[in-house]
Amino acid sequence: MKPYYTMTEEPNFEYKYDFVLWKSFSARLSLAILVIAASVFLVALLAYLYFSEEMVREETAQRARIELREAVISMRVLSVQEDKNHGKVTTDALVEKLRKVKPYPHSYTLMSDSLGQLIYTGDSALLGSKKELAKELLAVMRSSKGGMEQVMKATNVSLLIHEPVGVAGLHAAVVCSRADILASYKSLIIYGALAFVLGLAILFACCALAIYRMVRPLHLFAESAMSIAEGNLETPLPEIKSEDELKQLRNAFGYMQTSLGQYIEDLKTTTAAKEHMLSELTIAHDIQMGMTPKTFPQRSDLSVYANMKPAREVGGDLYDFVIEGDEMFFIVGDVAGKGVPASLYMAVTRTLFRQLAGNYQSASNIVREINRAIASENDACIFVTLFVGVLDLRTQMLTYCNAAHCAPVLIPPDGSECRLLHVMPNVPIGIVDRYDFDEQQMAFDADTALLLYTDGLTEATNDERQLFGEEQLLREVEMCRMATPREMVGFIAQRVEHFAGDAEQNDDLTMLCLRYNGLTTKKHDDNRHLLLKNELAEVERLRSFILSVCRELGADEPFAMSVNLAAEEVVVNIINYAYDKGTRGHINIYANRDGNKLMLRIEDRGAPFDPTTIEQADTTLSLDERPIGGLGIHLVRSIMDSLTYERSADGRNILTLYKKLDD
Repeated sequence: MKPYYTMTEEPNFEYKYDFVLWKSFSARLSLAILVIAASVFLVALLAYLYFSEEMVREETAQRARIELREAVISMRVLSVQEDKNHGKVTTDALVEKLRKVKPYPHSYTLMSDSLGQLIYTGDSALLGSKKELAKELLAVMRSSKGGMEQVMKATNVSLLIHEPVGVAGLHAAVVCSRADILASYKSLIIYGALAFVLGLAILFACCALAIYRMVRPLHLFAESAMSIAEGNLETPLPEIKSEDELKQLRNAFGYMQTSLGQYIEDLKTTTAAKEHMLSELTIAHDIQMGMTPKTFPQRSDLSVYANMKPAREVGGDLYDFVIEGDEMFFIVGDVAGKGVPASLYMAVTRTLFRQLAGNYQSASNIVREINRAIASENDACIFVTLFVGVLDLRTQMLTYCNAAHCAPVLIPPDGSECRLLHVMPNVPIGIVDRYDFDEQQMAFDADTALLLYTDGLTEATNDERQLFGEEQLLREVEMCRMATPREMVGFIAQRVEHFAGDAEQNDDLTMLCLRYNGLTTKKHDDNRHLLLKNELAEVERLRSFILSVCRELGADEPFAMSVNLAAEEVVVNIINYAYDKGTRGHINIYANRDGNKLMLRIEDRGAPFDPTTIEQADTTLSLDERPIGGLGIHLVRSIMDSLTYERSADGRNILTLYKKLDD
């Protein structure tokens, strides 16, 4: 599943904060507000200046109008007076009245006749360089009956105030230049500009101070956060006296600091516990793997190889084998569950198998005793599936008992297809305290092979949730049926790994393969064999073995009891004296018919001892006179017809007893 977010860039923890206005969001926001406020202030100031200019212009026009009107009235009065005196007013007299009009230092007057021609001007430049301006002024005067007009020529702006004189079609006018109009307005503009700049500077300073007071705690918080990120959890936080968002932020930082410290302490404790647990699991894994056999028998008649791969550090699968003389005891099992509990039951089951192998010749007996031991104290209700087999290399017979385990793959020697061995399921170990497990038997001829496994093999899944399955297992085994056990186990494991791909292993996977290559030594077709450990508890098995052999040979019970008495005497002496105390040893007993005699051959690998060299005990002496020992050999000699001893080159004591069978 894809993450719902994407980290595009790692945060830069080496960033150093400086109080620079354009690096702060709040500063940029405040500057934007400042610009807006300044713009509004500037617009207001410009509007004020504009209306002030209009007021000044109106003031100027009013002043010029009054002076011009007074001059015009004087002209009219002069004209009326001349009419009364029957005289005629001259233009010069009228001009003289107009010349007195001077509202501003740079203003000037002019007069035009009825044809619109300039007859007088106070600015001689109108007659020369300012002819174009003169034409514009005269045109304005001729087109209206008087008033105030704004005259623009190039960059010069002038205010024209004119009025008809009423005498001979004359027009009088006064022109006020822009410099005169705004002479009193300049100071207002200067003071306004200064006020604007000063106000803007004060506003900027106030904003900068407010920004600094607002950003400074954030800067301190950033430094504290960086220090905390470096692991200094005791870094002090800045004190905030105001009851606002910064106070809440400070409290949140304090809570985060405390929580982070507690979290780190908890994480340290958890990490230490986890490391300790992982260390123990590693040790448990090493112990568990050490309990499984790593060396396999180097024999010409038998090839064995096994491998176990836990899904976790420790698992619940097990395999083991024990070879006692010409018999091989082997087991493959799977404990329900995974992890430590399963590994503990695995160890217990393996230990029980080791103790029982050899003592109980029957595979069903071994399974029965393991079940009793586990089911009697199975408070955890954990069960185990097992397959236990006993392969007699001498008779080439396989005896096996299946406790709800996977059926092994049988590779026949005749070239026929590999198939699953027919097994009776029985019940798993640990379910029922007393249960009679069914046992099966089959011939295990030379070149026959058997592959045992746990369900982690057939139930291995790939990315598409498909199972490896038994059919594919049979196909893979068929491809390597002639391989050695080591090669076959390795090949199947490789095929399972290839099938699973990137899918996670959910269960332990164990395989054990054995192949019988056939006998390489002389076969004793009529031999009956018994393998005993050097323990006195084994003597009871000897009695059953002797009785069985004698029945097969047709001997009566007294004959069998006498032979058993002699055999017991030899075996007990071997158990007590042949091996050092605490040393594990074995005793092989072979029985067959040699002509009309019963031959009983007893072999051990203990200290060399030839009983035939012991002198006959003198039974005629009293108990006080007899030397200690020798009566056991005497008993054997008296029961059996003859006995021979041989010390083999490979270190075996071979004692052969003969007794004639009754016809």
